[in-house]
Amino acid sequence: MTAEDQKSVTENEHMNTAASKSDAGVPQSEDIVQAGATEASVPPPPQAENAEGDGDGGTGTDKQAAQNVPATASDIVASEDSVEAKEDTSNNNNNNDKPTTAVKPGGGNIQGAGEQHNSDISDQDDFTSVNAASDALQEISLNERSKPEVEAGSSLTGTVMVSDISKPSPAEVATAILTKDADTARAFGARGFQGSGESDRTAISPLAGSSTSPRSQPEISELSDHDDDDADGDFEVEDAEERQRRLFRLAERRRQHKEKMSQTVVSSEEIEVMRSGLSSARECVSPVELRIINGAYPEGLRGSLYCVGPGRFEVAYNVQRELEQATRTFGFGHIMDTLPLLSKVSFDPKATSITYRSRLIAKQAASRIQMEHGINTKVPGALYMSDTNQTFLNKFIPKASHYTTPEGESCGQDIQLFMPLQGTNQTVVCTNHVGALQNIDPVDLHPRAIVELKDVNPEFKGSLSCPHMQYDSNTREHFTVLQDVAFRSTTYTVVAISESQPEGYVVASFVAQASVLHSFAVTQDYVIVPVYPYTAPIGGVSYRWSDSLLETLTFDNSRPTHFYVISREYRRVQCVYQAPAFFAMHQINAVQEMATDSLSIDLVAYENDAVLRRLMIKDLRKPSADFLIPSGFARRYQLSGVTMEATKFVESKGRQSLLPPAHSLLLRNEPVELARINPMVAMRPYTYLYGLGHVERLQGLPAHVASTTMYNCIVKLDVNDASKRPLVWSRKHCYPSEPVFVPHSDKEDDGFVVSIFFDSMRITSCLLVLEAKTLKELMIAQLPSAVPLSFGHAKFSI
Repeated sequence: MTAEDQKSVTENEHMNTAASKSDAGVPQSEDIVQAGATEASVPPPPQAENAEGDGDGGTGTDKQAAQNVPATASDIVASEDSVEAKEDTSNNNNNNDKPTTAVKPGGGNIQGAGEQHNSDISDQDDFTSVNAASDALQEISLNERSKPEVEAGSSLTGTVMVSDISKPSPAEVATAILTKDADTARAFGARGFQGSGESDRTAISPLAGSSTSPRSQPEISELSDHDDDDADGDFEVEDAEERQRRLFRLAERRRQHKEKMSQTVVSSEEIEVMRSGLSSARECVSPVELRIINGAYPEGLRGSLYCVGPGRFEVAYNVQRELEQATRTFGFGHIMDTLPLLSKVSFDPKATSITYRSRLIAKQAASRIQMEHGINTKVPGALYMSDTNQTFLNKFIPKASHYTTPEGESCGQDIQLFMPLQGTNQTVVCTNHVGALQNIDPVDLHPRAIVELKDVNPEFKGSLSCPHMQYDSNTREHFTVLQDVAFRSTTYTVVAISESQPEGYVVASFVAQASVLHSFAVTQDYVIVPVYPYTAPIGGVSYRWSDSLLETLTFDNSRPTHFYVISREYRRVQCVYQAPAFFAMHQINAVQEMATDSLSIDLVAYENDAVLRRLMIKDLRKPSADFLIPSGFARRYQLSGVTMEATKFVESKGRQSLLPPAHSLLLRNEPVELARINPMVAMRPYTYLYGLGHVERLQGLPAHVASTTMYNCIVKLDVNDASKRPLVWSRKHCYPSEPVFVPHSDKEDDGFVVSIFFDSMRITSCLLVLEAKTLKELMIAQLPSAVPLSFGHAKFSI
């Protein structure tokens, strides 16, 4: 018997064996993700026989070597050749109703479901990704489910038909390779913790056509589209090999990328930054309905809460080198220099639902940082304290306007609602300390434009401005103060914008030393501007050549703080009061007492400006052993006899030696910051204030035990009765933002206190609603992403 005859007999025996197994209902393996791997070993087609020997098809040594050679690319991805070989064998045996199989030349040892499958090997392709693919398939086959049975009565013409499974394609094999590596749990974006305890898992992608496929492979879908092109029997081996190589090159690139991503873990330093609440935020442009995780929807609460604060602390940029491209990161130094995030929370009492959306409103400013590898400031003192990463020669280069784009400037220090700007009062206006106003749509928060105050009115002169604008709800006027710093003196200009005068007008101007002015006060008849004792080295020269305001100005404790009282009616300075040196960032309220002809200004006072200098991001993220945020206290300054002092001021021509004193009164011994009151009692006598504090300091613990970083509680204080104990809300590892009072009736403390707090343990943020009278917790709702801690501010619109 010749070798060809013996080969034909062997093929018929194998075909009959496979047919008998199919008729007897023997299960066919689903575990082999390989076209052509069958229950019986089938010799390779005649064109692949290269071994010399007798009718056995090769020597015993060759057989033994063939059984131990790893699977090659031909074994793993050969669906087209397998189909053709099966069709040829099926036609020769006239048995189209029973499954017959064939293996492409080069078949190796593939173990599936505990069974050994052998075939002779005639050639072996040598490229790296094949071994990885073989390992993936072996691991998948060992972990597969139990083998399904062959469907009874199925028409099996030239293919291996298993229940609910079609022949695997090259795309499916590549998917199996790509999903071999474990899908490490992702935390905070696309990165996982190192040592999180999660073990690697082998994931198996369902075969093509399955609607339950957990992922798509668009890059290799084009290869599977041609699986049926070879059914006519004209398939060429060279084309298949080329397609296999192309497929495996793509699979190898994807595998390397996924391996690289899986190795990108969150370091302990990054975790510490996240837990500090001072990491860059991600925006949520589309509205998301919040899930209430504690309490219930507060009955009677309606309107929208707008919050602005830090959004991006770092900006990555590329540096092109001679042979490579490196990535560097620009980081802001001061918390008030960061790029802002604007958030909106809407309360719908009819649907008892709460929706949230947010937007990073300075994307074009971030793009400019990427292009310039730093900040190219337009005016001196544009930053509080940050390194611009620019050379000294850059100061001589003409600056392009930052205001040509709606998101070209960072405006994130305060927020005003419904300010008349650019022909409409349906606005949300965000401000900064260099005279920029960002007009934002109140519905979807998209920036409309950035306007400079000097463009509103040419008489509004000054490169510095007070970021906290004051609003008089009776006259609907918005006030702010500008500073024009010169070499020898600084001119302060108080300006106002109203619905009746949208072009604005100048209230008054005066000359004083330059100062860091964050807020001021307004009453029915007066505007009170505090000027804190700062000195500038070399006069205004250092200011002109400096980008950071706190590097230019130095607080001087030996000089007094002045209060400039400006008449809104006569539009001039009425008188000036002086007090021992102190510093304040935020005003609480101002009251004009007609009976005594006096003014009282309530604010959070500090001994100096150390609180402003302690708000450096690196210190807040990783505070040192001696780091401590200074405590501020609610203090009242009484300005008595305004009319009489106005007469004296005119007669003395403003000489400093004859200035009347401003008497101070400590309202409470408990430290507080970001204090707010019921807006219905603004510019009127009031009783309660709501602010932020440190629980440990309220308990009287020593400084080394008390919290050294951001505020961790909300406190309610009675400013008229210091003997009343403060009411406090706090949660462990939670840091609230500025509390906003939402009135519910005419009673001063009948309403809601709304805030957003950061949970440092879960690294997330939540919406908090408290009952204003008792600070009882009414509701907590989960936000879709973390909102950074800040000295930012919020407004509520009903």
